[in-house]
Amino acid sequence: MRDLIEVISYKDTASAHSHNHTQIVLPLSGCLILDVENRQQAVQFGQACLISTNQAHTHLAREDNHCLILNSLPVWDHKIESTNNFVELNTQTKAYLPFLSSLISESHHSLKTQQALNLLEHLLPIPQAKILQADARLTKAKHRLDHNFQEPWSLAELAADVHLSPSQLTILFKRHLKMTPKQYLQQRRLREAKMWLRSTNKSLEYIAEKTGISNASALVRLFTKYYQVTPGCYRANLHH
Repeated sequence: MRDLIEVISYKDTASAHSHNHTQIVLPLSGCLILDVENRQQAVQFGQACLISTNQAHTHLAREDNHCLILNSLPVWDHKIESTNNFVELNTQTKAYLPFLSSLISESHHSLKTQQALNLLEHLLPIPQAKILQADARLTKAKHRLDHNFQEPWSLAELAADVHLSPSQLTILFKRHLKMTPKQYLQQRRLREAKMWLRSTNKSLEYIAEKTGISNASALVRLFTKYYQVTPGCYRANLHH
């Protein structure tokens, strides 16, 4: 993993690439052109470029430059969902950058560095609306899975319902919930199956149908894998 704080001088042109962590580019001197998901802008001291996880980006450097790079910033690592990649910095933030640069020589595990980076949460103009929009889409997708778990589902249909591509929705679930939409749905169905086993004597076939699981054998397989006990044993143990 790259250090939390780096200073880099960009040269020439890079081929487009992406990271599985967030990155913030803050020019200290000089100017360079950054391209994020085909949105292009020249940036210099007093500006920042926010690059979300898995956003394709590249650069073009026509002059000497020094840039402060913040990788995987702890306070935002799972929250940046930015379509507004380029932001202007206020006077307070600009005055803070030289101090941040001075921390590079220290271990990136040091408390001083962590505290300095945490302060940035309040200094950098993170696009809050985008965070809320990402949360709203995730909430809507979760609500649909929570309340319609017994129905057939497709990732494409769920993604379209919240105006995202299937890969974007999957990234959102993994980032916030550490699981895919399919895994989330599976857990929801199994919790429901547990409730049926606990409160009724209905057959496994009936419970599978009521919870959206294809059949009794699939229910046994998934339940056992997830809870390390068969549905039959789980039910039997309740009555002891």
